[in-house]
Amino acid sequence: MRRRIRLWVIFGFVFLAIGLIQHLTGIGSDATTGMFVTSGVVVLVFAGARAMREDEGPEQDERTRRIGAYGITYSWFITLVYLFVLFWAENMGLLALASTDVILSSILLMAISAKVSQWWFFRQGDVE
Repeated sequence: MRRRIRLWVIFGFVFLAIGLIQHLTGIGSDATTGMFVTSGVVVLVFAGARAMREDEGPEQDERTRRIGAYGITYSWFITLVYLFVLFWAENMGLLALASTDVILSSILLMAISAKVSQWWFFRQGDVE
């Protein structure tokens, strides 16, 4: 387990180093530089979080897996409806959003709605 975490930390530092070298030398474009730096930081954050975790988390049974799947399914459906509404609002001229705004809001909506729906189903006890 520790060996795998060390490997991810090495990958994170390699991505980060490639991005920084590209930035300092001016070899790569800003997009690739940002991609490498962001990827390196994300890999390092996840490797650090994994290293600090002491156990494997709560034991999963059929109920918790089913609740998790239903929560993610509801999240996908809510996000699909949201994108549909954004499409029609843009088509009718009611709203003008940049693509970055749409992407960021979709990612946030998906993550938040997944957690909220899973919390709701856990509170209810089960899904049917």
